[in-house]
Amino acid sequence: MPSRKTKTETTTGKLLKPELLKPGDAVGLVCPASRPASPAVLARCVRVVTEMGFKPLVGESAFKTCGYMAGTDEERLRDLERFLSDESVRGVFCVSGGFGSLRLLPRLNYRRIAASPKVIVGCDDNTHLLLALHRRCGMVTFHGPNLDQVTTRYSFDRLKEVLTRKSNIKMLSVSEATSEGVADGFPYTPVSGIASGALLGGNLTALVSLMGTPYAPDLSDAVLFLEDKNERTDILDRWFTTLYISGQLAATRAVAFGEFLNCGARGSNDLLSIEELFGDRLKQLSKPSCFGLSLGQSSRTATVPLGVMVNFDSGKGTLEFLEGHFN
Repeated sequence: MPSRKTKTETTTGKLLKPELLKPGDAVGLVCPASRPASPAVLARCVRVVTEMGFKPLVGESAFKTCGYMAGTDEERLRDLERFLSDESVRGVFCVSGGFGSLRLLPRLNYRRIAASPKVIVGCDDNTHLLLALHRRCGMVTFHGPNLDQVTTRYSFDRLKEVLTRKSNIKMLSVSEATSEGVADGFPYTPVSGIASGALLGGNLTALVSLMGTPYAPDLSDAVLFLEDKNERTDILDRWFTTLYISGQLAATRAVAFGEFLNCGARGSNDLLSIEELFGDRLKQLSKPSCFGLSLGQSSRTATVPLGVMVNFDSGKGTLEFLEGHFN
């Protein structure tokens, strides 16, 4: 597919795409935000990567503690930049989410990272990192489970398949999503329609945290997808309303919703569901939208590349990938 001009492209005029991972490739395991829950969890993450056929290199700060973060900013940044600049390391996997990745963004060497794009995958708080690298470097990054969330054969196979095959990702469909927190095999569609654009998004809280910074994604003509976890409905409504009144939501082509695991009223006075709160805004904007795709932080989470062109059919609940994600 011919390269197309976007506001995230580098001076080469092309979307930067990494090389696919091959058996035996070295990959860095980092914790840009919080540390994993226990040494056993970290050991299991190492085993997951090994069973995928890669050589895991664990960052020095992966099990350190500084408040709620995996070591100090300097320690976490050192691990991240070490793996991103090392030509022998072909990919970087985030081990866990939590809090803290936002603090690293002003200190990354984006010019050096863009000179040698590589596979970078994660979610949750690490969405900050994925979106910042896409915006500042014009490169494809991967929204997929943090390694401590790879707990099922589906999440393992989907992650490995996306990172090791050069062909376009197979279509995502609501009908294949069956985990808790996902629609029961059919899409709830506030606005039916079809739209194409670059796929952008991820964790709603992280996305809104980037607004007003040099690292915020340009959502113009994008197919936006959103997910979140363990958050109160009224707080999510605040973030989504921020997207609405800022004009960012109106600038998108369409909005696809993934999983909102363990989200709900949780003691607030808001009795409206997420579908009602978000759906009303989308009806006002006439934006094609649906709920229920397997994008989020569950055992049925799919891995998807940010920045590639997709076709979204909200009525059918499908997301089709129109171009490859590797060189």
